[in-house]
Amino acid sequence: MKTLIRKTIAGNEYWDSEAKRTLFVPKGKNPDFEVTENAVSIITPEGDSVTLMLQEEQQESSDEDQEVVEEVFDDQEPVGDEEKPDLENMTAKQLRDYAKKQGIDIPAAIRAKGDILQIIQESGK
Repeated sequence: MKTLIRKTIAGNEYWDSEAKRTLFVPKGKNPDFEVTENAVSIITPEGDSVTLMLQEEQQESSDEDQEVVEEVFDDQEPVGDEEKPDLENMTAKQLRDYAKKQGIDIPAAIRAKGDILQIIQESGK
């Protein structure tokens, strides 16, 4: 079964479900194979009940399951007490991302890892 998956300026792309590959037909040419129009599903067979089974599992869950999850979270430390990451082992890009999350402004002209690290340490965050 071959179905149309994408139309581009250069032509159309089709998925060959038997050969498990894409086929390209340039614009202005007709495909030399039979194209399946309005395929019901390429991924799963019709009547697949995976979604229904997940919904049934959620309905069957009891309050006891939820309490166990809550107990695990109660034993953990609060999120605000997280330790600072090891800044020395981060790349310059990672340091920039960390600074952005912490609200530290790093000028675009500063590129060196050491300079970025110094700005982060001086900010005290």
